Amino acid sequence: MRNSLLVGIGAAVAVAALPELAGTALASNPDVVYLIELDDGTNGGEYLCQSDWWYCVKCSVIYHSDNDAPGGVCPEGGMHQNDTSYTLYCIPHDGGSLSQTEAPVNGVQAGWRWCSRCQGLFWGSAASVSVCPAGGHHVVTSGTYVYDLPYGKPYISEMINGVQDDITGQTDWLYCGQCRGLFYGHNNTISGVCPAGGPHSQASNSSNYYMPPYVNPVIV
Repeated sequence: MRNSLLVGIGAAVAVAALPELAGTALASNPDVVYLIELDDGTNGGEYLCQSDWWYCVKCSVIYHSDNDAPGGVCPEGGMHQNDTSYTLYCIPHDGGSLSQTEAPVNGVQAGWRWCSRCQGLFWGSAASVSVCPAGGHHVVTSGTYVYDLPYGKPYISEMINGVQDDITGQTDWLYCGQCRGLFYGHNNTISGVCPAGGPHSQASNSSNYYMPPYVNPVIV
């Protein structure tokens, strides 16, 4: 996984610099705008994208860290642990024209939330049946972002200062049917350490989610 994002097909993303939003679970890097174009050529919507999301090398989830350091609560013990030589992710949020029910096979799914207790990403509608490594359930905190995950096998391109370049995105991010969080499958349906016990396990209704990398915008 070290700086090796998987190349897919089907969506284009235009990126532009914007000031960081006010609120909870904010990134220390600036937010950027992603314009997502779906496989069928329809416009999936325009999204702000939040950086400072990392892969935990201990449990295989994605977690948020403002200072790019270990943080939150890991089911393997202690805090989530990142490796800053790995990819830094940027998650779209609070925007776009497609809802979960309107999205085509390759689309955008709204409704993912940040848990303030463990710092991980989970499916918000399943909070009451979720399992948090900090104990109890994941928590939806009022006033925090609602994240929108592209799924299928998209690719992205960046448009900064009028110059467009293709960049790669990563597939194999999956929804765990046990803890209701998002984990990296490493090309498998079972991976990492789940707070519900054993490894994370892909739910039968999970899509194959695409995780965009953070593109450091050039501001002029």
